[in-house]
Amino acid sequence: MQDNINKIISNALVVNKDNLSSNIKEIINSIYKAFIINKDLIIQTNKIDKKNQNGYFLDFDIIANIFTNIKKEKILYGNVTISQKDNSKKIIYGKEIFDYGTVVVINDGNPYVIIEMALRNILAGNNTIFVNTGFMYGTNNFLIQLIQTILEKYNISKNLVQLFITKDYNKVLSNYANIDLVICIGKRELQNFILSQSKIKTIVSGYESFDLYVDDGSHLEILNKIVNLGVDIKIYINKNTKLNHDDAIFVDDIDEAIAQINYTGNKYSSAIFTNSTINASRFIKEIKSKIITINTSPTIERIIDINQRDLVNEKTIIYPLSFKFDGNNANIILNEKNSDVFK
Repeated sequence: MQDNINKIISNALVVNKDNLSSNIKEIINSIYKAFIINKDLIIQTNKIDKKNQNGYFLDFDIIANIFTNIKKEKILYGNVTISQKDNSKKIIYGKEIFDYGTVVVINDGNPYVIIEMALRNILAGNNTIFVNTGFMYGTNNFLIQLIQTILEKYNISKNLVQLFITKDYNKVLSNYANIDLVICIGKRELQNFILSQSKIKTIVSGYESFDLYVDDGSHLEILNKIVNLGVDIKIYINKNTKLNHDDAIFVDDIDEAIAQINYTGNKYSSAIFTNSTINASRFIKEIKSKIITINTSPTIERIIDINQRDLVNEKTIIYPLSFKFDGNNANIILNEKNSDVFK
């Protein structure tokens, strides 16, 4: 592990990506295989974090779902998409996918964030530096080492993906001249702090931070299951229900619940448990979260709400018909019907 952010950024800036675009899909598949082969070691490392009260048990179904979604992505570093051909001018118009550059991902140490954002930034061709305070350090460090091992197998520097542990995020953000994008994933307080300090483009998400409002005393069985998941859920309870929970915020009615969630919530996923269709409709209409569930766990949809297109530079390129995309002397034959994608 590097303990100097300047060295980490310097390492990222000199990564050679020549072998990346032609091997992206194989790299993603190899990382998944490495996770499966080393599942027992991941679990052992994860147990140590849990024993040290520095983490929670990983759900490999969530990890499998992350890879399933990643493999569907079609926005890949180095891809060229032909959008239009003009025979009279003997030119073609296309889109080419370039990397964004050096991306800093600040999060609370959630390993699902580490996995998905590492994979998405590999697809985008970005140099990625993960920054957190050390939560689930053993698990996250091991996962990143597995990813780095696969990158080196394809003659790509392990410094394409790095981890930096610090409590001083300004130590990282002060290097804004060498950072192209900041991504902050976590609680609203963390998002607001990073937005206030960052001097470059910053994307935020409240992924894995949930808000739940209990409007009445029904659905207690499923509520107990949700609370026992051990994930980050902020619970709001209507005082009239007479229900109790040590960490709950008690509100007078749905008006106060909506106001508080919109003001202090994470705007990622919010749930209401109620028998009132009127209150359910109001919740759907007025809550500002990106995902809303009714009488269903807010954790049911656990996908980072960051678009792959936000991680790349997509440029419009105009080529002559004889342009040598693949470096040989043959002209490219275009499909007249739809866009063609080729490396």
